[in-house]
Amino acid sequence: MSKWGIVVSKKEMTKMWIDDKFLPVTLVKILPQEVIRYKTQEKDGYVAVVIGVEKKLLKKEKGQKIAYTDVTEFDVDESFIKDNETGKILDAALLEWVTLVEVTWHAKGKGYQGAIKRFHLDGWPKTHGSKFHRHVGSMGNRKPRRTLKWHPHAGRMGNQQVTLKNISVVDIIKRDDEQIAVLRWSLPGSYNGLLKIVIK
Repeated sequence: MSKWGIVVSKKEMTKMWIDDKFLPVTLVKILPQEVIRYKTQEKDGYVAVVIGVEKKLLKKEKGQKIAYTDVTEFDVDESFIKDNETGKILDAALLEWVTLVEVTWHAKGKGYQGAIKRFHLDGWPKTHGSKFHRHVGSMGNRKPRRTLKWHPHAGRMGNQQVTLKNISVVDIIKRDDEQIAVLRWSLPGSYNGLLKIVIK
């Protein structure tokens, strides 16, 4: 199954009326991007399309060199490559007839955090003389005499790849040479961070 997609830049969140409900949405800006090349089963071992985002010209003493802000890949079918060529410009036309997409990128890194914040635990009582409000509590076992895997511990939080499925495309706004897509709910990453949208 072909999983074509596009790379966008995350902007601010807002709210919109959707089906008589005031729901949160995220605005993403579709960046200028083009198809650099295609990977084939014979040469690379798998089939994919390589996308270059925001082409720039780097001045050199002997000519100019092309560089991209970001380079990413999307899995496609072998038949898809035969019908397309490199240099194809991608824009909001890919999302005009799409209702659900997948959004993938890295979540914000929040450093070393305690188990209460990291795993959303309730903690201990806040009254009646308790002095352990944000304490995790006992995690030991009689047998085996060790803490089992996947118990909530303090550790690094965030900075992981997150994939959200079934994200609705609410609207596409075109104004002043900009293309803005309105997606339902919140999305991973920080402001101006790049997001990878996969079209099913």
